[in-house]
Amino acid sequence: MSNRGGKNRGRNNWNHGGGRKFYDGPGNNNYSEHDDRIERKVTDVKRRVSFKPFSGGRNKGGVKITDMQIRAHLEDDEAMGGGAGGGSDGFDGDRRGFKKGFRGRRRGSPVPRTGQQVFRKKLIAGPTSWYEVKIPYGHKYEKEFILRSLVNAISPLIFIPQYWKVEDTAVSFYIEDFQAAEALQKIDRTIGLPDGRKMIVIVRNSNPQYQVNAQLKERMKLAMVKRYNPATRALNLEKFHTDPDLSDIFCALFRPQIMLAAFDVIKDNIPDLEALNLNDNKLLILDHFRTLAQKVPNLKILHMANNKIPYVTSLDCLKALSLVEINLEGNPLKDRIKDQTVYISEVRKRLPKIIKLDNMDLPPPIGFDVPEDNHKLPSAKASFLCDTAGADIVRQFLEQYFMIYDSDNRQPLLEAYHEHAMISMTVFNSPSQGSQQRLQSYLNYNRNLNTKRDLDTRCRFLKMGRLPVVSFLSELPNTKHDPMTFVVDLTLFTPQLILLTVTGVFKERKVAVINEPYRSFQRSLVIVPSGSGFCIRNEMIHINNATRIQEEKAFKDPASNGFQATAAATTAVPPVAVAPIPPVVAVPPVVVGGPDDNTKLQMVQAMAAHSNMNLEWSRKCLEETNWDFERAGFAFTELHKQNRIPPEAFVKQ
Repeated sequence: MSNRGGKNRGRNNWNHGGGRKFYDGPGNNNYSEHDDRIERKVTDVKRRVSFKPFSGGRNKGGVKITDMQIRAHLEDDEAMGGGAGGGSDGFDGDRRGFKKGFRGRRRGSPVPRTGQQVFRKKLIAGPTSWYEVKIPYGHKYEKEFILRSLVNAISPLIFIPQYWKVEDTAVSFYIEDFQAAEALQKIDRTIGLPDGRKMIVIVRNSNPQYQVNAQLKERMKLAMVKRYNPATRALNLEKFHTDPDLSDIFCALFRPQIMLAAFDVIKDNIPDLEALNLNDNKLLILDHFRTLAQKVPNLKILHMANNKIPYVTSLDCLKALSLVEINLEGNPLKDRIKDQTVYISEVRKRLPKIIKLDNMDLPPPIGFDVPEDNHKLPSAKASFLCDTAGADIVRQFLEQYFMIYDSDNRQPLLEAYHEHAMISMTVFNSPSQGSQQRLQSYLNYNRNLNTKRDLDTRCRFLKMGRLPVVSFLSELPNTKHDPMTFVVDLTLFTPQLILLTVTGVFKERKVAVINEPYRSFQRSLVIVPSGSGFCIRNEMIHINNATRIQEEKAFKDPASNGFQATAAATTAVPPVAVAPIPPVVAVPPVVVGGPDDNTKLQMVQAMAAHSNMNLEWSRKCLEETNWDFERAGFAFTELHKQNRIPPEAFVKQ
């Protein structure tokens, strides 16, 4: 019972000692909101101090005296300077800061009144950082006196105070310079005041508050009026936030919302703007500049020097602008690219029309001399014919070629290829396709140069010569093409050369396979004249799996049953005769004693035109068949299939 009474007496002694409340509650901010403290002597107040063991906790018979309360007491007894009083650590009265400062002291031991270490919250430097400087009790002193005292204390460093404000008894303002902010934080309680106290200087990271509204846009508009030059259609927004007309409102353009508001003001009032200066605005992120081309379509000159733009890729958002001049000096992106040639090249990748970079004239960009009015691409078409005169010839050639290619015997294709023809194939096999759809039958002939890097391998997969070409085609799977899916691009058509590309869909004809796999193809053909017809001089084939859309559309039309290769294909006109053959002179009926010399001459000319043989061998063919033109044509076809006609028969005399 005696102990409990002792504790109660201790509580009363602390709470009522000297007839004055020691601690004015948890809202205490290390300095009073009214500075009416009275100097008094320690001997005026008699206090009883009893030391009782402290067991911890409020409900265990004792009152816990916190470091914050002790500091408040010391602050009340001392002048504003002296020791490490409240607020000097930069926490602005945060209780956690005081606990941190006394972590090494044994709990319950007396607090030293002088010489203790001052703990301040470390300032953070960033590319767009601002710092708030707060002077408690600053309302007593003139603005000029406070600023002059601070500038003299951190000399030779200087700072520009922004957004001066008096709130209750404290004054505050904002600065941008990190070094100046650190220096101001270090001079806390070192500047003497007229009343003998020391000036409290609290510095912390903080951005001024702002709100984008109609009032802000109106203030921006008024500030832009004096910065606009109507003669050159140029607007100077350099260091826009330091404009005297905006001294009481935060208007920093590095804030995307504020920059977008500035774009809106320009769009509404200066839509024909051609030059814009944004130097020294701490610009860092430029993603919102993508809308600049829509709001200022005539912009040609843009200055963005002395900002914080980190990478040249940040300029991607300016691609829609037709800029001819840009200034990027003083930005980190220039330090990242040491080679000036590479720097110019990277900028021109994003802005190809630039002729002046960082106040330096550049050589004119290399481009095509095409009027800007003709920059639109032509509309897409299913097929393209550079010359409509070649439509019939291309159609006949492809019909005859694929009719034989889809047959069971591809040997007649010997007539469709030049003696020195070349052919190659590339294959793309998607890993996502199932095993049934794999292009294994074609991969063995794949001449993809990305995978075939060895010269010998590349040469081995390139088929050269008429016989190797047809032998290669004969080894490929049997097919059935859908002519309704064909898209033909005739890009060159002259009497000496035809260049065309045909794409489409085919399916493989496999025995005992229900779902025949669908393939897509592309064949590029170089065709040259040969006798009275044409033949393939060079061909490139690309095979791929058909897409789902191609499969859904292929072989749906009754007419798309492929090119029917019947037995007549063996006696069909060879592909080399795809060009319209001159009409054969009518052969008179055979009479006793044979045709006369004039008729024989007409028959020889007709046989030469039909078979592509010279006149001498055409005459031999007719003579051996007793001048029977039909028998001569049949004999020529059969012997030609068997490759029994000597080469000299086709040499023109």
